Amino acid sequence: MESLAAVGDGHSLALLSPGGEVAWWCPSRFDADPVVWPLLDTVRGGRLALAPEESSEAHMRYEPDTAVVVYEWATPTGAVRVRVGMAWPQPLDGQQLVWNVEGLHGQVALAFAFEPRPEFGRNDWVAERGRDDVAVAAGAHELRVHVPGSIEVHDHGLAGRFTVAADEQTGLRVRVAETCRGEAPPGADDTFCAPLGHDHGPTAAEASAKDLVAATEAAWQNWSSGLVFDGPRRDLVVRSAIMLKLLTYAPTGAVIAAGTTSLPEEVGGVRNWDYRCTWLRDAGFTLNSLYALGCRHEAHAYARWLCRTTHRAALPLKPLYSVDGSTELTEREIGHVEGYRGSRPVRVGNAAEGQLQLDTYGELLDCLAICEVMADDVMRQRWPVFRRLVDFVADNWPHPDHGIWEVRDHPRHFVHSKAQAWVALDRGIRLARRYGLDGDTDRWQQEATALRNDIFRNGVRDDGAFMRAYGEPTTDAALLTLSSIGFIEGNTAEMVATIDAVVDELTPPTARTPGLLWRYPPTDSDGLPGGEGTFTLCSLWLVSALALAGRTTEARDIFEGLCQHAGYLGLFSEELDPTTGMHLGNTPQAFTHIGLINAALHRSRQPARHPHPT
Repeated sequence: MESLAAVGDGHSLALLSPGGEVAWWCPSRFDADPVVWPLLDTVRGGRLALAPEESSEAHMRYEPDTAVVVYEWATPTGAVRVRVGMAWPQPLDGQQLVWNVEGLHGQVALAFAFEPRPEFGRNDWVAERGRDDVAVAAGAHELRVHVPGSIEVHDHGLAGRFTVAADEQTGLRVRVAETCRGEAPPGADDTFCAPLGHDHGPTAAEASAKDLVAATEAAWQNWSSGLVFDGPRRDLVVRSAIMLKLLTYAPTGAVIAAGTTSLPEEVGGVRNWDYRCTWLRDAGFTLNSLYALGCRHEAHAYARWLCRTTHRAALPLKPLYSVDGSTELTEREIGHVEGYRGSRPVRVGNAAEGQLQLDTYGELLDCLAICEVMADDVMRQRWPVFRRLVDFVADNWPHPDHGIWEVRDHPRHFVHSKAQAWVALDRGIRLARRYGLDGDTDRWQQEATALRNDIFRNGVRDDGAFMRAYGEPTTDAALLTLSSIGFIEGNTAEMVATIDAVVDELTPPTARTPGLLWRYPPTDSDGLPGGEGTFTLCSLWLVSALALAGRTTEARDIFEGLCQHAGYLGLFSEELDPTTGMHLGNTPQAFTHIGLINAALHRSRQPARHPHPT
């Protein structure tokens, strides 16, 4: 998993393996059914690949500051360089995966294979030759394949072969016809069908593969040049920003949690979830990182999506929504799919959408405050939407919820959820009073005071540290965020005790690197069998908490150690095996990359997030 690279265009992404194979691709939209998916089943998942015919030594990297992957192969007869990207800005005639092939010396024969298995293999495909391409009807998608030389259509798919000599260039494309046909989805804004900050690119007829790849590289380098960061590990911060951009659905501005479904938190286990949706609990951390890096267009679009989605939604809010703001994301199992290294079940949809998560409301109200800090009143324009959220919290904070980790047994009085509920009330009070907005601020203040007192009365252990949930005096890594969200100062006795408790009680005994943390004790009930790896975001929260506590040397050392766990090309998944460092969980994981950005911001003392507008 840690060897994969991601390419994308603001609508969906593809994962590439070191061998030149597309391991995962859902055309047109992140949450569409895949066309090729050997990542989840090497036998049934189909194939889309380009590589030399002869055995060869491969080197794989990203073109600097881009989402274009470069392969260099040395064979017994020569060497070749292949640049692969998803054309961006997206061409007018649809999404395109593009390979530009350049001979370096000698002569190299390359083989192309495309064996579509649409909709997890439940649908057939049909191929029809055109004048200069092959049209493939694959489930809901029409794909047009342009390959140099001859192409064979056989029972399993398409196959082609061509030769490239030194100083020669050629290319191939797989185009998703009419990616943006029809009306805008619910919740779309004026960026519909255009990657954020860009117009459409040329049509296929107007540009060669070489031109499309060159234009894509230039667009990414131009975008990356606008990032604002001057601190430690800028290389990984820029790569994380690119990943966050790749996980943003351009038509609406929504940021998905990850690009895949069902990659396991434990190899062979059942904790395999669909993360191709947008979680409201991620909102504040996401918006903070976007604004802090200077991605104002993306931040503004994401804030608008949050406003539209919550405006349409009934209360209580769902914890997660699709990229177009819709719900009914019924969780179902795809029984015939083997799963990553035998990890089953493979799931589509997510049952967590039916849970109550009180932390969501704090994140949303904090987003409004962050916008005000950044002098962007896009969310304040929808104040009636947020006023009803504050009223909801004032009415419901005494109830238990499922928490940020979405436990599947029973609700609890999670301290992190209570603190985020306090954030919702606090931000609502401050904003209403600052701008003269309508709202029952006297009642909100009364409830905020009662809630804060309740947390300190029922949520603090004998050793002074915050506990995971009332009556459950274990700890929880989510408590590390309490200083970041402004619930408590980073150097207070309770926060320092909480940091130490988290490190002492949530560090696996076999951890190969300091700072690797479980989310909560593996002995705590969460309604699921088996275990999981360490949660990388929690380790990055630890960096931020240490920095805010003034323990800068510890923060630096742990941050540098975590950076060594990046994938071969700088990507992070959700979790790590604490003993081997193997990546676990869905990838690339937005929350992990957001955590890295925010940790680097705290280390360089330039966080945008504040407890309240100033």
